[in-house]
Amino acid sequence: MHNTPERILVGSLQKFSVEDGPGIRTTIFMKGCPLNCKWCHNPELIDPQQQLIQSPGNCIGCGWCIEACEKGALAMKQEEGLVIDRTKCDVCLACAKGCYAKALRPVGKEMTIDEILRIAGQDKGFYDKTGGGITVSGGEILMHADFVNQLIEQAGRMGIHVCLDTSGFGDSQALMEMALRENVTHILYDMKSIDDKVHKAYTGVSNQRILDNLNMLAADAAVLDKLIMRMPLIRDVNDSDSIIKRTGALYREIGIKRVNLLPYHNLGIGKKRNVGGIEEEFQPPAENRLAEIERYFKEELELDVEILGNV
Repeated sequence: MHNTPERILVGSLQKFSVEDGPGIRTTIFMKGCPLNCKWCHNPELIDPQQQLIQSPGNCIGCGWCIEACEKGALAMKQEEGLVIDRTKCDVCLACAKGCYAKALRPVGKEMTIDEILRIAGQDKGFYDKTGGGITVSGGEILMHADFVNQLIEQAGRMGIHVCLDTSGFGDSQALMEMALRENVTHILYDMKSIDDKVHKAYTGVSNQRILDNLNMLAADAAVLDKLIMRMPLIRDVNDSDSIIKRTGALYREIGIKRVNLLPYHNLGIGKKRNVGGIEEEFQPPAENRLAEIERYFKEELELDVEILGNV
């Protein structure tokens, strides 16, 4: 490894997470992702650069931020409240530094590995009792491969298990190096769509590298046991019989045993608006369709299937 950054932008550290791997966990959300999923539930983490995010409900209308902004990017409007002109904003964050109501704040915080593990290590007792640990997520962790590898290594010296949450879109060698580490116990691997046309249309990238990396990981018996496939399910996008059956055939071929199904939710829409964008709204599969998909993976393929509440 070389040129490892001392700090990276971390969107948040979520303690007591119970859906990002087994047991009680602390999930580390890193900023930056090469995919641009139209249904992303953390759209504020796509851009690797710092951003200004707004929480309109927190604003008390004091106007301090307007005076602090040298670019004239902020204005108070009677019906809309505080409005940001993103074409003028240079993300200097002067407005956020003095906003004690937290109506304006940076999306990410620059953190070192020591700073991350100092916070995550506070809950080691919970990890040990529940089979938990830390989950490294994003964004996409492969955008920060050297940093993540060193984070895993240092967590291992502290006796902390690690779960990786990845789209699989990134450097194969770096991914394999992470996956083979002894204290990496689980890998949450995204399967957004096995159909490449659908994948390109809704994420902006081909799935070929993702499938190649999945096959690479599954070919190693020790790594195969760590894999848990995560499938966001969006009605009329990736829940068709064809896509589900093709996915099942791949899982059978490479030996996948565990699948998480994640029906769509719309929590990303507000976040996208608050960083200055617009996100399309989708729908989850109907309840009977979700039950059919679950039954197919569980009964026909005999996989360990769990339905979770987050995409």
